[in-house]
Amino acid sequence: MSHSDNTREPDEAVPDDQSGTADLAPDDEDVERLEFSDAVYIDAAPEELWACLSNPEILTECVPGAESIERVGDRTYALEITRGVSHLTVSLTGEAEFVELDPPDHVVTSATAFDSKTGSTFDVLAAMEIQDGDRTQSRLAYRAEVTYSGGVATLNPSVLRPIVSRDIDTYFQNVSATVENRTI
Repeated sequence: MSHSDNTREPDEAVPDDQSGTADLAPDDEDVERLEFSDAVYIDAAPEELWACLSNPEILTECVPGAESIERVGDRTYALEITRGVSHLTVSLTGEAEFVELDPPDHVVTSATAFDSKTGSTFDVLAAMEIQDGDRTQSRLAYRAEVTYSGGVATLNPSVLRPIVSRDIDTYFQNVSATVENRTI
């Protein structure tokens, strides 16, 4: 699986001074952004794949560093994740919400998490679309934008990008292994 370093289309380019992150960064705080997109094929029907992607117990097993992911509403999840980021360890507490939902075809998720040790905030906007690949596979296309500020934003994005990219790869490998070994 590969991740493009530049997933923004040319007509979507936004000048640095108009990045739309001012509301995320009061007091001129440094804000960084990473974007990822790709598609993976998983040996499962879209309905089977959706059942795994929307199950908090399975998500806790699949998300790297997840200590807990709990459903707190119809579309809302509370989460706790601990990850090593370069020389830092971040313990994130936050919430994710399905802001657009059409099971099993697509979902758009918005999440915010905070690490009190580094004073870092992470905002994620992610979209996944599940399509029939063939008789036994589904194609899961995704696009994610990660915006972060605080102590982690002092790291060069070239340090954080491969860590997040590896975690994304691991997540989809875990989802694939889980759904392919699951009987529904």
